[in-house]
Amino acid sequence: MKGNFKILTFSAVLLILSACTIPVATVAKHGEWYDGKQVKVKGKVVNTLHLEDLNFFVIKKGGNYLNVKTNDFLPAINDNVKVKGKVINKFYYQRDTILIIEETVKPSKTTNFNKAVN
Repeated sequence: MKGNFKILTFSAVLLILSACTIPVATVAKHGEWYDGKQVKVKGKVVNTLHLEDLNFFVIKKGGNYLNVKTNDFLPAINDNVKVKGKVINKFYYQRDTILIIEETVKPSKTTNFNKAVN
């Protein structure tokens, strides 16, 4: 009975947090909790990488970093951005396994060319 209560409580907390911005530190430290879940995070862009069909950028908040894979334009370094996407706890890239947020931006008439937020 106590085990079911803990599971229900944990599920409720994750549901509530999915509607809010989650601290970068929490996702970075507990990626397995959020694996496959949609999250929203905010941070400063510290690095970008464009490879043929992959776009990555790295956001930092405090001393914590998160890798973001996107199908949209890359933001500028030093932009403060808000990212919504699915956490992938074990993304395989070359010989490494990394935690990423996979952002999928649906095309629209107006492009989200710069994700910068105040």
